[in-house]
Amino acid sequence: MNPIGLAIAAEPSAHPAPPGHPERYERLAAAIAALDTPQLKAITQPLKAREYDPALLSPIHSRAYITQLATAVPPGEQHDADTFQSAGSFEASCRMTWALLSAVDAAFGEGPVTSFILGRPPGHHACRERPMGFCLVNHVAVAARYALDSHHAGRVAIVDFDVHHGNGTQELFYDRSQVLYISSHQYPFYPGTGGRDETGTAEGDGYTVNFPLPAGTDDRTFLEIYEHEVARSLKQYRPDLILVSAGFDAHIADPLGGLSITGGGFKRVGEILKSLADEVCDGRLISILEGGYDAEANKESVCNYIEGLA
Repeated sequence: MNPIGLAIAAEPSAHPAPPGHPERYERLAAAIAALDTPQLKAITQPLKAREYDPALLSPIHSRAYITQLATAVPPGEQHDADTFQSAGSFEASCRMTWALLSAVDAAFGEGPVTSFILGRPPGHHACRERPMGFCLVNHVAVAARYALDSHHAGRVAIVDFDVHHGNGTQELFYDRSQVLYISSHQYPFYPGTGGRDETGTAEGDGYTVNFPLPAGTDDRTFLEIYEHEVARSLKQYRPDLILVSAGFDAHIADPLGGLSITGGGFKRVGEILKSLADEVCDGRLISILEGGYDAEANKESVCNYIEGLA
């Protein structure tokens, strides 16, 4: 067994949340502690994250927006009802992105080819010039563009199983065929996008695949989609890299979602995606945490998912 690369980008003092906000460091504490146990250390290896030029954000986010994030004045600002920024939030976001880019370099280099990035804030709602849904920088979108530009990947697939549709990621690649975006999510639900009829436009027509799920959807339906429809799409597309927006707020105990996925369901999803990556892209599969707002549910989900990957 090849160990799973693991990077943790979650400093307790970075990106402090307003009182009562669900996207706070405490949601990750139990999972981080569990990853330091012998059982999980036996199947993971530390992934060293290096620093990158912030200019790598600009193919995804406008320079004006990057400047806005980088120059926020303490104590920061509330971008909308959900999305906040403190003095250290942009740096915290970049640490998440740089860890993901480090995993991409490793996957196309000397390994590990499969990695998991645990940290905050999440990213898949962030649009080109707008923060949204707790997200400031769209980590997976930056990583997809980086793989295409810096590693000459021909195709990248992004699989998103967060309970909320990744509207920002979809929007950024909606007219492109170089990135296949696949999302399973509760629907109708925040942010209101992700219908079956949203399939892309121009050269991207057919390269967005949405699986909207009604509230209460359980492991059986969820896994059938991944075992059959998601597998079919990835085998047909044959990407050079699979990126995963791993949101565990689809867990049955999560306070913000309405799906009923269990830790066992997430383990099986990890197994399915790893098997597909081994088949279509030499095992290159990199996952990054998105949502998940119950500490114990996150612990169960993260540990099970990593065990599935292994």
